[in-house]
Amino acid sequence: MRPDGNMQVTALRAKAGLYLAAASVLLSAGCGTHQERTTDDPGSAASAPATRPSTPLSDLARLESALANQAGASGSAPTGSGLSLARHVGNSASYLWETSEGKVCFAQGAVSGAAMHETACLDAAKTTVEEPGSRLDTFFGPGDGFSEPYVVFAAAPESKVTSVKYEAKDTSWTLVRKLDARASGRNVYYVTLPDGHKGWIDVTLEQSDGAKVADRLPVTMGKTP
Repeated sequence: MRPDGNMQVTALRAKAGLYLAAASVLLSAGCGTHQERTTDDPGSAASAPATRPSTPLSDLARLESALANQAGASGSAPTGSGLSLARHVGNSASYLWETSEGKVCFAQGAVSGAAMHETACLDAAKTTVEEPGSRLDTFFGPGDGFSEPYVVFAAAPESKVTSVKYEAKDTSWTLVRKLDARASGRNVYYVTLPDGHKGWIDVTLEQSDGAKVADRLPVTMGKTP
């Protein structure tokens, strides 16, 4: 960990064993956290309904603006497509965006109260699938997150998720964004993991020809199940 002005770099658990954990920063003082991953080692029934915000939209807007400003200051400014809300639960929200350099960034932050947020970025062109023959590619997590355990992954081009299960039970998932063509136009998903999760999630994908295929993704924090 190396301080750089008012910015403090923190670790985020991805495939290699890092995880995103809450860290206090004063946005009014221009502080934030940022990590980039540029190596080739990456991180419900139907899509779960969006969680109704428990705080005013203006609070979410302020968090989104703060994240965008911090991203711009650290060289990871979003493209004209802006930030996509991945999840809003309790007093935290998660966002995902792309940069003009082809990076994908993910951030979590407190919606109100103590100003906290963390951001991590990766080069979408250099990530690899988790298992030979898999169509799933972990981007961020699995990690504990600000309010819940989670994992963010991408599906192969022309594939879309139709269900996600953990130990044969449906778990909440959300389509966050379809990436730009430079990232192969993949769909990126946010999945809520149960507390104490370990092992795998089973994912059903629908291909462009309508065929359904089964796939799975390891979600044990700290080691491969």
